[in-house]
Amino acid sequence: MSSTQSITALAQYENGSTPYQMITKLGHGGFGEVHLMESRLVPGFRVAAKLQLVSESNRSIVQKEYNIHKELSRHGHINVIHIFEMQETPMFYYLFMEFADCGTLSERLPPCIPMSPEMAQMYFKQLIAGLKFIHGLGVVHRDIKPRNLLIGSGDILKICDFGQATTFMQSGLEILLVYEGGTSQFEAPEVCEPWHRGPPLDVWSAGVTLMVLLTKGVLWDSPHMECAEYRSWIEGTDLKKSPWNKMNKMLLDLLRKILTADVDKRLSLEEIERSPWMRLSYGSTQMEHDVITID
Repeated sequence: MSSTQSITALAQYENGSTPYQMITKLGHGGFGEVHLMESRLVPGFRVAAKLQLVSESNRSIVQKEYNIHKELSRHGHINVIHIFEMQETPMFYYLFMEFADCGTLSERLPPCIPMSPEMAQMYFKQLIAGLKFIHGLGVVHRDIKPRNLLIGSGDILKICDFGQATTFMQSGLEILLVYEGGTSQFEAPEVCEPWHRGPPLDVWSAGVTLMVLLTKGVLWDSPHMECAEYRSWIEGTDLKKSPWNKMNKMLLDLLRKILTADVDKRLSLEEIERSPWMRLSYGSTQMEHDVITID
């Protein structure tokens, strides 16, 4: 029996220990599993429950995630998944959250082609709005990627999974952070340094996420100059090739300014919102076909 099978079996065994009844498994990862559950008290009210095995090593980690997510939910934002409560049973920690019924952003990608720039812009605008809200409360997510972005009805994007999140403000001052793990393809290059700022990490990961939507994949394994694909992006040596030579000039310019290794030159969320591509209306045929030409 695999570890995920055993978690599911144990969860079914103690199914009566929570005010929710298990319906089906939605997904799993290194943290544990996510299940769709329905309230025993309010018929039809469904939640997504994140399950993690009870252990002393997990306790403080899960509690920190819950505390951060609960504070965000106390203020509330349409582009951040809402968390309702945390419960500990003899076997599991349960985090009960809003259920987004349209899956993850990665599941919205067309099977064989990149997402249209118009649709990518729609989702990216919502991602930036959600991150502005999170950062405004002194929190940095640190694991932004398509799998951690849920889609609700009406194509509403919702940031989820705050397992890597932490605070970056203390007594009104920004503090530097240390690396605590993440997803290498979406990590910013400065995580290899002993200390780094928090908000630029999410900006970088958001930029890689936009790149994934537009190109159908992450173009490098890790953001280090030893990686040939990453080096060619930083040095700009492949911009005459596909997909860059077919990309809207304003869009490529935005990606270059987000995905820059120089943290001081990397755009802020506010600067991203004000960028020409973010203000571009795809109803304008002339602007939509303004592709970049590199001499």
